[in-house]
Amino acid sequence: MCAMLLYLADRCTGCRTCELACSMIHDNVFNPAKSRIRVQLEGVPELFTVNVCKSCGKPPCEEACPTDPKSIYRDEKVGGGMIINEDTCIKCGKCVEACPFAAISWHPETNLPLVCDVCSGDPECAKFCASKALIVGEKQILSEEKRKDYSNKEINKERRKFS
Repeated sequence: MCAMLLYLADRCTGCRTCELACSMIHDNVFNPAKSRIRVQLEGVPELFTVNVCKSCGKPPCEEACPTDPKSIYRDEKVGGGMIINEDTCIKCGKCVEACPFAAISWHPETNLPLVCDVCSGDPECAKFCASKALIVGEKQILSEEKRKDYSNKEINKERRKFS
């Protein structure tokens, strides 16, 4: 089975700890520019959203890769994350262009694509997310969490009517 990472926007505080955890585990440095997950900040007051690989069923980034074998691929054996083969990647950017969610960025030093590999099925970003806005699991677990958040929101709306 494939582990997926889900971002629950209503829970997120925009603290950016996920970016720091990701860059530390992959590059041994606290540097959001080297993170595979991105917190996009905008405006005053600051609004934000988190962007990370959505684990597409048939990844367009993999289909767009011109190398043979593919330099970007999903490795089901290590948690289902997208893997970049640094030895065969030609740094053409086709995977970045093909991602419909803009979830692939560029490493500022190696100029290789950065995409979430779900840390072999045990994402560090989710471990360090204090608000539990990032959760990992199978599709069933993720859909249950989404339902729970939606139900809580609806219940709170009803409670406000009576207060």
